[in-house]
Amino acid sequence: MFRHFFGLAMGISVRYLPSHAIAQEAVNDSFLKIFEQLPRQLAGLHSFKAWMRALVVRTAIDYFRKERKNYQATSLDACHDSYTAADEVADGQSVEEILRLLDKLPPVWKVVFNLYEVEGYSHEEIGKMLDISTSSSRVYLARAKECLRKMITIQNGSH
Repeated sequence: MFRHFFGLAMGISVRYLPSHAIAQEAVNDSFLKIFEQLPRQLAGLHSFKAWMRALVVRTAIDYFRKERKNYQATSLDACHDSYTAADEVADGQSVEEILRLLDKLPPVWKVVFNLYEVEGYSHEEIGKMLDISTSSSRVYLARAKECLRKMITIQNGSH
């Protein structure tokens, strides 16, 4: 099971965590939780993959909250200024290019963006998960989207 679902779990964790090493820790912890909780969950489990995905996301968010004290608060200008358009991309952004741009966002913005746009959580749910207000979640999402738009504009204009 570990080998089969490792890639999925790691893919989820790296979207939320700042380093591969921390993501690996979160994946390992996720699998410990999966193996511990699975016997109790089997009776009511409709989709193992969906349950596992939610567990990995929650574990990654727990790790994110523990690491958050190490992140610096950055403004939209700082995000924009720190971006360098070294990689030229085509007008249509690929998934890999968008993921690289997401990695350039401040960590909290990236996490809120992923939780809202990729995982489909509401701002209220994100606020509870990250221990922030609903309005802060909305602001972080708006800033992330604006920063991504600016980075895409810079990249597309750099050819």
